[in-house]
Amino acid sequence: MPVITLSRQFGAGGAAIGRALADRFGAAYLDREILAIVAERSGIPEAEAEGYDEQLPGLWQRLASALATSAPEVAVPSVPLEGLPSAAMGDRLAALTRAVIEDAAAGGNAVILGRGGGFILGGRPGVLRVQLHASFEARLRYIASRVEELPPDTRPDEASLRDLCRSIDEARARYLKRHFDVDWMDARHYDLALDTGRLGLSRSVELIEAAARHLAGTSGEDGAG
Repeated sequence: MPVITLSRQFGAGGAAIGRALADRFGAAYLDREILAIVAERSGIPEAEAEGYDEQLPGLWQRLASALATSAPEVAVPSVPLEGLPSAAMGDRLAALTRAVIEDAAAGGNAVILGRGGGFILGGRPGVLRVQLHASFEARLRYIASRVEELPPDTRPDEASLRDLCRSIDEARARYLKRHFDVDWMDARHYDLALDTGRLGLSRSVELIEAAARHLAGTSGEDGAG
């Protein structure tokens, strides 16, 4: 099956959709696993690498992490980054992120969430680039439903959720502009752009699955010809 990259607005259900697709295809799922591999290769703690991961504002790192799940257990060689200035370290970690994503794509049958995956792999055959978006209010409702899973004393109020949503989207936009010089909301960068707020997560998964299977069939026909 093709490699699927998912670019997503915060609260558009990217992680849930990514995991569902990985389950359907029996594929590797890479989200925070990318961060874990990059941190280990660079020889710095994952918490420190997180500060450069799509440039999330420090205020929101802990909450964003609490709303995601991962269990990375990967042994990889270390490349020390001690002494590098902040900007240089950010560029170095971005280069390592690119390498991790390229390695995953080379293995095939992978679902890659965020971190410029669609731009890193753009133009490669067998890669389906998907963008997930939704209205601001729809995304707030989805985030609020996830926040209910957190302990009561750690749940942010609605105003904080609004700030969270804006801050993370702005951080992702800056990260992609800096490293790829793109407007990540331009649908022309993708093979498929879906409004998950209107379609729902289940239907979005079905549409992406259908597109991926179509792409796999087309690639097979091209190779046979």
